[in-house]
Amino acid sequence: MSLDRYRHAIVTGASRGIGAATVRLLREHGLEVHAVARSAADLAKLAHETGCTPIDLDIADREAVMDRLGPLQADILINNASALSPATPSWKAEGADIDALLDVNLRGTLNCLHAVVPGMVERGRGHIVNLGSTAGTWTLPGMPVYAMTKAALHNLSRTLRLDLHGTGVRVSEIAPGRVETGVHLALMADKEEGRRRFYEGYESLQAADIARAILFVLSAPQRMDVSFMEIVPTDQSYGGSHFHRRDEA
Repeated sequence: MSLDRYRHAIVTGASRGIGAATVRLLREHGLEVHAVARSAADLAKLAHETGCTPIDLDIADREAVMDRLGPLQADILINNASALSPATPSWKAEGADIDALLDVNLRGTLNCLHAVVPGMVERGRGHIVNLGSTAGTWTLPGMPVYAMTKAALHNLSRTLRLDLHGTGVRVSEIAPGRVETGVHLALMADKEEGRRRFYEGYESLQAADIARAILFVLSAPQRMDVSFMEIVPTDQSYGGSHFHRRDEA
């Protein structure tokens, strides 16, 4: 397994968590990495640490994405940028939260594809890795819009693979369960309560675990495309059935 066929990578949502861990690992393996995020300060720190090229950019801005990412001739695109809104029932989702999640989780991903994929097709090589979520296939209460966007990303990944059939460009989706990056704190108004609820006492995945999974799919032989990978903590499971008893208080 080797990354020899690749030289340039773009990682979105790169300022922290899975994105930053992926930038570090790809730089360790000799790739030129363009780290994309909205936080210029965090990107500057990451660039100082790793030697990556920072690009402070709102990926929901289609014109800016085309101007800044299109010319880079990237071999690898890691669509990692993602947003999460406060927990709420489906019928109470706020318009601003809906717009924010659609902008980052879907529109931003499509913008990056629009900017980068044509060059990959022209060169006959490339690898797109979309960071999905188990929330896209295993529904959870209180996360309606996030789950909807990740379900859409799951189907986008499948469609993209069909669209790129025969081009030499590979498409992989990685769907993690709970990763201790702090993103879950967005679900709670009280961040300390969120930390206790989602992280304390649990052995969650770490950002570096997902970065290593990304490295695995990228370094697989060209004849092999890991089209979908679901990664969960050993102690986390999904499924089962709930049946409400009428005599319960």
